[in-house]
Amino acid sequence: MKLLLTGGTGTLGKEIIKLSIVDGIAVNILTRNKKISSNNKRIKYFYWDPDNKVINEKCFEGVDVIINLSGFNIFNLWTKRNKIKILNSRVNSTKFILDELNKKRIKIKAFISASAIAAYKSSYSEYYTENESISDRNNFINQVIVKWESAVLNYKEIMPSTSFSIMRIGIVLSTDSGLFKICNKLSRCYLLSTIGPGNQWQSWIHVNDVARVILKNSRESWEGIYNVVAPNPVTQKEMLRLIAKYANRKIILPMVPLGIANLIFGEMSEILSSSQKVSPLKLKEKNFRYNFSNLDQALANLNNKLYDNMA
Repeated sequence: MKLLLTGGTGTLGKEIIKLSIVDGIAVNILTRNKKISSNNKRIKYFYWDPDNKVINEKCFEGVDVIINLSGFNIFNLWTKRNKIKILNSRVNSTKFILDELNKKRIKIKAFISASAIAAYKSSYSEYYTENESISDRNNFINQVIVKWESAVLNYKEIMPSTSFSIMRIGIVLSTDSGLFKICNKLSRCYLLSTIGPGNQWQSWIHVNDVARVILKNSRESWEGIYNVVAPNPVTQKEMLRLIAKYANRKIILPMVPLGIANLIFGEMSEILSSSQKVSPLKLKEKNFRYNFSNLDQALANLNNKLYDNMA
């Protein structure tokens, strides 16, 4: 099997590459960095610039599966300029690579695209499965996800021999970036606090398990939408308590009122205050076995990695 990966220089992309090397899987990686290269003969980098519709066509040679992770980090302040980048970096790049496949009649077995559980409406009571329909609400990140997923699903009829799947990924826990890294640093400075009362649901997953889900999908060519989360969501209050516990700290600050969060983070605060309790129903049906099914287990692993890196 040979993979083509967009977003390969991000946290999840790096984890997929690492596991692919162990499994002897060849990976072509699309990047805007013309200087990056690899000493591993199974790992090759190819230049692309989807904004200007430029791509090194050699990237497609021998590829069986495309994994689409490309996208500007949503944890940048949602200025008008950044919102355009968040949307276009996902939708335009997805359309571009699928157009290239279609125009050049390149046959692949599967196209796997990332998405996010922010597709679901914020709720304290709903327990969302993949059977839940989503709509284009008056909410920026939801609109991005609807357009992003549509860009993939619109090609199902155009490319009937290819299986298309969308991975709605939860909060990815990693030592490299994201919520765990930020909260770990804040807790060590006694600056960790919940946004609002902290009873919003957090559906999380360890980065290793996300990568393993995607590689299992690559081998089996799944169809449709999958919630890529661990089976045991927790409240924000519980998540931050455990992060602080493993940092040998206590949370001493009062909660940050939602109004203050809005003043600090602007429109982006909707991500911090939203609540999605999400079920990985279809992963269970695929008999996926987690390495980290509960939060205590995941945080213990991440903290051990932190200490190993400091040693």
